Amino acid sequence: MTNARFHLSDGSFVPAASSHAPWSTDMLHGRLIGGLAARAIEADLDLSPDGTDRRVARLTVDLFRPAGMTPLTVTTERVRQGRRIEVIDAFIASDGHVVARVTGVVLATSSEPPGTIWQPERSQWPDPASTELNPADADASDADQTDENGWLFRWVDGSFASAEQTRVWTNDEVPLVDDEPLSPLVRAAVSGDIACPLANAGDDGIHYINADYTMALARYPVGPWIGLEVAQQEAADGISIASCNMFDEAGLFATSGGSSITTAPLRND
Repeated sequence: MTNARFHLSDGSFVPAASSHAPWSTDMLHGRLIGGLAARAIEADLDLSPDGTDRRVARLTVDLFRPAGMTPLTVTTERVRQGRRIEVIDAFIASDGHVVARVTGVVLATSSEPPGTIWQPERSQWPDPASTELNPADADASDADQTDENGWLFRWVDGSFASAEQTRVWTNDEVPLVDDEPLSPLVRAAVSGDIACPLANAGDDGIHYINADYTMALARYPVGPWIGLEVAQQEAADGISIASCNMFDEAGLFATSGGSSITTAPLRND
């Protein structure tokens, strides 16, 4: 067995200890569910990793319930097949329960249409290698901030405990399944889950948990580093909608966002 997030055994994905969520060692990290689903969708539809002819343009992850640190199974169901649009669902099950449904919308590529379309001006990001240590983490030993699980964070602005707009480079150095390298889609999927936590973080930490998230991809990322920039956060009555822009070193390639619920007690409790 390799130092991967999961080991494939008899059709099931057995999580390694490094796959646990940051808030509980008995709970699977939700971002890995999107990664497993993206891997299954690529395999089912025989998609090229570089997305040359057709690629996943939307990945919606509905999180039904927490998954424990037990073997998972992944099944797929094709919903629509067409020349330009395909839709497929992936179902993640744990302990006999479906814990998530992930919908992939696959679009065929084509040539660019004529004309100019307005786009907002975007500030230039420093590349990951030159990113300086965030002042909020001044006690850290170097600019590469990582948990014990091999997921690197290099903060540009803000943090998980900041009231300012956060921008951060991430790089997951650990394979998802055995010795398989992360495909560009899978790499994006395992990072897209943190868009809402980043956008929902404040100077008192994070008090929201994901109910879902949706990634919309204009293209697949290039290279190991994925940057997330908080784009919006609006909340009312314990319900938040939040999103981030996603970058690689070439620029913007996707957005990710979704709905979250507060950890505060319900009104009728």
